[in-house]
Amino acid sequence: SSVTSRRTSSTAITTMPSLSAEDIAAVRRACDAARANSADAPACLLELVMDWGGSVPPAEPPFPDAEEDPSGPADPEVVAPEADAPVAMGPEVAPELSEKEMDEVMETKQKAADAFADGRFEDAIDAYTVVIQSMPSALVYAKRAEAFVRLRKCVAAIRDCDAALAINPDSAKALKTRGAANRFLGNWERAHADLAKGQAIDFDETSAEIQKVVAERYKAIHAARLKKEAARRDAEKAERERRAEAARKAREEAAAAANAGSFPGGFPGGGFPGGMPGMGGGMPNIPPELLSKLMSDPELMAAMQNPRVMAALQECMGNPAAFAKYQSDPEIQNLITKLSGLMGGGAGGMGGFGGGGGPSGPSSAGFEDVTDVPSASVEDVD
Repeated sequence: SSVTSRRTSSTAITTMPSLSAEDIAAVRRACDAARANSADAPACLLELVMDWGGSVPPAEPPFPDAEEDPSGPADPEVVAPEADAPVAMGPEVAPELSEKEMDEVMETKQKAADAFADGRFEDAIDAYTVVIQSMPSALVYAKRAEAFVRLRKCVAAIRDCDAALAINPDSAKALKTRGAANRFLGNWERAHADLAKGQAIDFDETSAEIQKVVAERYKAIHAARLKKEAARRDAEKAERERRAEAARKAREEAAAAANAGSFPGGFPGGGFPGGMPGMGGGMPNIPPELLSKLMSDPELMAAMQNPRVMAALQECMGNPAAFAKYQSDPEIQNLITKLSGLMGGGAGGMGGFGGGGGPSGPSSAGFEDVTDVPSASVEDVD
């Protein structure tokens, strides 16, 4: 893969080449630019990050489309970032200058100021670059940045302002110039922060005009963010209320099912057809513990869903004499035994089962054993 090939090629370099102070400063500036926006990072730096197992965040769009920009319609003065190579920066430590060299630097500095005043911004940048190489300062960086802004080379201007603020964090000119550069890139929130801070240190009318445009856009962005946040909170609240209502209904349904003595949705197999003698049409008011026992017995639940077993149970509950013909049916007798045990222990006995009937049939507690009356009929028993 490409990453593997890069790693292979990088391992071929066994020693780190010596870097000058200027080289290290350039690397540091590249890292700073990459932190702000990965789109500004050189390809070799991105490759190094990936070789070391890191990840590169997606590049931020310099300015969104008008439909997506919450600040309002597209601003015709917003420009795309330039793709020019970075200009030379000064050393981190200014060199010692002789008196003659100092005079030459001051002369070049004046030439830069004159070129700027005449609108020759490229010449001003060249002259300021010479000054920066010999005598870097926050003010000179800020002045070169101002020339870059006039040419709408805003990325270079921001880089110079960053260097100026590294030397003097309270440089009003660097703050206001960086604010102007961000204004022309459509970075309204960054522009608002820099202009507000710079104007608080040293107010000027030119920056105030830029600040007025930025403030309108910033307010629109802030209002859109508040609106979006409010909509998110409303949606979260509605979802919490929906879940709470669903939970409340579930609890009410469970309570109603327990009070009615039936399973939610009906007892398996359609309930006890015809009712249960002595309990009047079904199984009202089944205690929760009894209901739990019924539901936790797989064998009993399976029998309740067997149409043949339920038909036999219905017949016996409607006519206790019918128990006699099912005495030899182990499946039905097993069901009767289980139900009798549950009812006898949890509901005071089940009418017709004699409180504990089983395979031997009903006892005298429920009805007479018809097997002792050879010629008896249903009518005789009744």
